[in-house]
Amino acid sequence: MNQSILQKKMLADLTNEQFFRKVETYGQQYLNNTLSRNIFPDEEALENLNVFDESTPESTAEAEEVIDFLNHYGAPATVNQISGRYFGFVNGGVVPAGLLAKNLSNFWDQNSALNVISPICSKLEEVVQKWLLDLFEFPNHTVAGFVSGSSMANFCGLAAARFRILERRGWDIAEKGMFNAPKLRIVTCTQAHSMILKAVSLLGFGKNNIEWVDVDDQGRMLIEQVPELDDRTILILQAGNVNSGAFDDFEKACQVAKAKGAWVHVDGAFGLWARATDELSHLTKGLEMANSWTVDGHKTLNTPYDSGIVLCEDREALVSALHMSGDYIIESNERDGMYYTPECLEDPASLNYGPL
Repeated sequence: MNQSILQKKMLADLTNEQFFRKVETYGQQYLNNTLSRNIFPDEEALENLNVFDESTPESTAEAEEVIDFLNHYGAPATVNQISGRYFGFVNGGVVPAGLLAKNLSNFWDQNSALNVISPICSKLEEVVQKWLLDLFEFPNHTVAGFVSGSSMANFCGLAAARFRILERRGWDIAEKGMFNAPKLRIVTCTQAHSMILKAVSLLGFGKNNIEWVDVDDQGRMLIEQVPELDDRTILILQAGNVNSGAFDDFEKACQVAKAKGAWVHVDGAFGLWARATDELSHLTKGLEMANSWTVDGHKTLNTPYDSGIVLCEDREALVSALHMSGDYIIESNERDGMYYTPECLEDPASLNYGPL
């Protein structure tokens, strides 16, 4: 089957209303059964997963056949995360507006990398960035990168910190790498989230080089035990300890760090949203003095999964840390989302940063 015929067949399938009505029916049945079924799949559902073990198909299947097969054998083998009785990982995606918007975006099938590829994605990211700065009362020059989760957001924030600290020492991390680079310091608490440790490892800092700070009985960093900081230090704080929900003393920690020229990164996967509420905002006092922050949409806000956000008050550092170049990239005067994420970035030397 040549490409033209295949594309016509795919389009015909996509425009076949009965397929989508069937998927909608299956979805509604799934939602209606969430309160009556087990959280974890039963033995029969798990055993039936063996039907997926088959040789590579030699011919195509009809779309309706694939959907029926997935629904019959796949739906019973899901973990019932949306029932309200699931207390595992923090997932989201069933708020009606979020779920429907996600489904609509699947039809749009957009690439959010550049404004020229998708003006709507560019506009929505620009608007959401503005809302975030308003909610969190962050500096107006702060930028946001929309990534797959707070794990990647932490990676981006620490990458920006690495770039800026080394750049001040005349070291181009993108060109020279970590070999023989000036030594940086990582200071964080003994109850830092495991994703922080993963980012530290991926960025080449080495977990054995972390300078650990003790915590109180709620997991808050004991600021008086923070070692002497300097301008080659990245201090990592928490907005919401994963076990207790406790918040570090941002005001005191940031004042100490700023006086020494250290970079402050805040892991706020779920706790950063406290800043947007009158009742809890006091927990985040001083947090605006940090240099970078992370937050998840799918936790507190229950948006569809894969919705992490990195925020950084140093636009140049974030873009430069995540850059790449390509003659095929068409830059615009609007927001080009890929400049703020690890995926497919432009050469920062060609960008007009504006006021920093």
